[in-house]
Amino acid sequence: MAKTGMRFILALAISLMLLSACNSLTRQPTLEFNPMTTTPELSPPTPMPTYTPTPAPLGSFENPIVIGLIIQENVAGQAEALQSVLLHLSEGLSLSFTTQTFANYVDLELALQRGEVDMAWLTTPEYLLASQKDLVSALLVTNHLGVTAYGIQFLGHKDANFQSYYDPLTNSSQATAAQALTQLAGLRPCLTQEDSLSGYWVPLGYLSQSNISYTRPVLTYSFSSSIRALYIKGICSYAVTYALSADPRTSSEVISDLTDVIDKVPIIWISPPVVPNLNLSVSKQMELTLQNRISEFLRNFSREEPGKSLLSQMLNYEVAQLEPLHDTSYQALRDLLTTTDVRLADLVR
Repeated sequence: MAKTGMRFILALAISLMLLSACNSLTRQPTLEFNPMTTTPELSPPTPMPTYTPTPAPLGSFENPIVIGLIIQENVAGQAEALQSVLLHLSEGLSLSFTTQTFANYVDLELALQRGEVDMAWLTTPEYLLASQKDLVSALLVTNHLGVTAYGIQFLGHKDANFQSYYDPLTNSSQATAAQALTQLAGLRPCLTQEDSLSGYWVPLGYLSQSNISYTRPVLTYSFSSSIRALYIKGICSYAVTYALSADPRTSSEVISDLTDVIDKVPIIWISPPVVPNLNLSVSKQMELTLQNRISEFLRNFSREEPGKSLLSQMLNYEVAQLEPLHDTSYQALRDLLTTTDVRLADLVR
């Protein structure tokens, strides 16, 4: 009996030991929270590639080259000539062109800023504004009346005995503005109006750049009126008009009744050509090879009579031909204007 009891107790002890060993093998480890251990972050899922459509090449049917132009009201045939020029461009270059017309420069500039216009015809004040904002660069300039840029001339009355630094044989002056215009210090000029580049701001630029003082200008509102005021004396001591492209003293509205005006109102000094004519500017985003193709075609087109006629009608401006233009052609004018308090925005339509 005692033996049997001992065997039972021994068997029970062995069974308990085996059961404990099995539990230790199947038990899952317990995770303990450790506040010093940070929970690892899950890696974000790998983004799926997105499809970005490739834009159609500029000049294709889906992405035509847009030329901007400020259209003047009631100019007969201007819109028709514009469409004809675009047709010649499209056929001649096998590219697609279209146009966007504007009533004023402000709207045109907004379109340039939005990238809606690739090329634009601009006057000098307009180009100075657009290039100042790095919107365009110069490509072509119109040859108007034989020149691609014009200047100004200072006129005096014969009785004032000013020394003239003008050579009529070369239509130029060898003296600098400072050398020639010092004799005008402290005198009153006749100028046109404050929204005129050649009739107001360029003359003041030359005076300011040369440190030549002047009294408050008389505003005459036209070049012919400035010449007439100087001719009759007592209104101003000298007058300033545009020059090089033509001489306003010989215009019919002056010389028809002031027949001796050339003798009575001589030129004191004439500037170099500092104001480029109307230009064709191009967006900075257009590739150089494409710019060159368009430039070469338009230059050749402007040498032919039909092309010259269409361009003149389209721009409402006499075009003899188109010639290459670089931004450096505007530097002398920029230097002059920095000596004045001109607001270019006041000089554009």
